[in-house]
Amino acid sequence: MAESVVKTMDLMPEYLEKMFKDLMANVFQYDEESGEFSGIATESPLYGKQIYQAADGSGTTTDPELAALDEAGNPVSYYQTADGTYTTDASLAELDQFGNPIFATEGGVAPPTKIGFTDLQQKAIDMLMGEKDPVTGEYSYSGLGAYKPYLDMAENLYKKSEEAIDASTATYDPLGQIQYDMKDVLDDEGNVIGQEKVAQMQDVLDDEGNVIGQEEVRKGGYKDYYDPFVEDVIDTTLADLYDIRQTEANELMGKAASMGAFGGSRAAVADQELVRNYLREAGAQGSALRSEAFNTAMGYSTDAFENAMTRGQTAGQMFQDLGTGIGALGEAAQALGFKDINAAFNVGSLEQGQLQAEYDAERQAQLEEAYEPFALLSYAADMMQGIPVSGTGLTAAGTPQGSPTANVVTDTLGLDAGSDLFTLGSKT
Repeated sequence: MAESVVKTMDLMPEYLEKMFKDLMANVFQYDEESGEFSGIATESPLYGKQIYQAADGSGTTTDPELAALDEAGNPVSYYQTADGTYTTDASLAELDQFGNPIFATEGGVAPPTKIGFTDLQQKAIDMLMGEKDPVTGEYSYSGLGAYKPYLDMAENLYKKSEEAIDASTATYDPLGQIQYDMKDVLDDEGNVIGQEKVAQMQDVLDDEGNVIGQEEVRKGGYKDYYDPFVEDVIDTTLADLYDIRQTEANELMGKAASMGAFGGSRAAVADQELVRNYLREAGAQGSALRSEAFNTAMGYSTDAFENAMTRGQTAGQMFQDLGTGIGALGEAAQALGFKDINAAFNVGSLEQGQLQAEYDAERQAQLEEAYEPFALLSYAADMMQGIPVSGTGLTAAGTPQGSPTANVVTDTLGLDAGSDLFTLGSKT
């Protein structure tokens, strides 16, 4: 039975071995003396290095131990500006979508993020839900609740229409209509639960101007239309009657004197008759003039009252129509506001999508740049697999030999099988 042992070893060329060792040293290396790890595989390519202001005034550095320090002893960091330069003033730094200043870094990849609502979208939301004025604290609505101010106006107009119609059904009072004010009605806890009418009051003065009481304020009575010159006319008429009476009395006295009856009883009776006639005529004339003035004033007052009632009913209907129109205007304003909100939000969504796409594309480019060294290493590894390498082989083979004793025994057994050893030389 034969046995063999074969050993084979492939050896790289010296230049290839050196290249591979240098390549691995860049990927990962451990310094036994310092105990430090180095190489690109020891640091994540996703994280960049913060850029600091160099303490020696040479410019920038990524080593915080070589950075300049501020008054608090912290390294002075650089910020990224919109034009691509660096600054140590945070107020001049470019801001992210959350309003935070962006630090200047060397390498690295921006963290994944989702673009939030744009300014236009946020404006649309404010328009929809109500935007608070920072000065007055009041809310302005273009969407939900936009109808509320118009509805309040319409409600006020309807209340005015009720008041106007209610006033137009009042009963005519020759002394004038009592004027009312509206007063809040409160419950036991002081909450307004309604309103009620309360008559307006004015002071009553005596001839010396002293307040002696109060009375309701009235408007539109006959006294407002009573002719102020009636008494002057009556006085003039009475004066004329008095002159006529005096003329007749003088004539009567002249006749009595000519007849020798001056101062007699007949003259006295005649004079009394003149006085009665004068008083009767004066009363009749005064009554007639006052009655005519009163009737005229009542007519004017009644006409004015009826006209006022008609105007009140007309005004009530007008207020109702106006309230209905303003309510419809509120609905239209809200509907138009919704259109504006929808348009603004849709445009903001387009802007948001574009910003998200730009951000994702920029981050993808940063990822490719960050992983470029690893791609090169992978390319080099693939390339090395295709390079032929020289090989040396060592083969050792052994074949064991048979035992001499075994051969002798074998031969002996063979002889025994072929002849009789003890019969050699015997006679036959």
